[in-house]
Amino acid sequence: MNNHVRDHSFLLRCIPRETVSQKIVEYHFTMEPNLFPNRSVDAFGNRLLSGHIPHAHRYLDYSVHGIVDRDDVRQKSDWMAIYRYASPMTKPDTGLQKFFLQCQRETVGVTDPLKVADRFMDLLFERMSYVKNSTDVSITAAEAFQKGTGVCQDYTHIFLSLLHQASIPCRYIAGLAFDEGETHSWAEVWDGQYWYGFDPTNNRRMDERSIILAQGRDSQDCSLNRGVMFGSYTKQMQLVESRLEELAF
Repeated sequence: MNNHVRDHSFLLRCIPRETVSQKIVEYHFTMEPNLFPNRSVDAFGNRLLSGHIPHAHRYLDYSVHGIVDRDDVRQKSDWMAIYRYASPMTKPDTGLQKFFLQCQRETVGVTDPLKVADRFMDLLFERMSYVKNSTDVSITAAEAFQKGTGVCQDYTHIFLSLLHQASIPCRYIAGLAFDEGETHSWAEVWDGQYWYGFDPTNNRRMDERSIILAQGRDSQDCSLNRGVMFGSYTKQMQLVESRLEELAF
């Protein structure tokens, strides 16, 4: 059967996280082919759905909709020492090291890690150009910086690389932002007590108009859809609709 696959193992991170600042009021999950995936949590606290489809099929289609309560007054303090260190995706090369030194000169005397992050974000926004489809999921921070173009994943990886060089703990966030219309990524920066969101792609701080799906060291820890399968197929991921609405009470 052309364009059919079998023995398909999949892993999804599509259910929002539960944190002190983000609570799931209700949600509904559906999947085609119809099956009941296994539910678990990874090392970073992300909610996982996984399963195996042995029979031949042409697509994997899933839908999540519900209500999430966001309140950034309840600040997150879930510390992990691993966020001090760069990952393979955020490890700097000579070019990123030189750019860090430039950024460092712009923040001489600044001790507040959030103010340092603000300035680094400004300088990165001036240096990079957003070009859709100019990179793919395998591109590292160093490679994207060398190209000078990228998407939200690349901006976030580069931003994390700069912060790690400044010994500022930080992490990668994958989720939904109110005005993006599709999945988005940003960073969270540790100030010694709490985490604060930074969106280097748009050069702004994050606010409550967002939903966090996954967090980790980089995009590899936060991949929303992974799988392996056998058969003749064309790899294609289609986002039918991603919508975030504000509810006033």
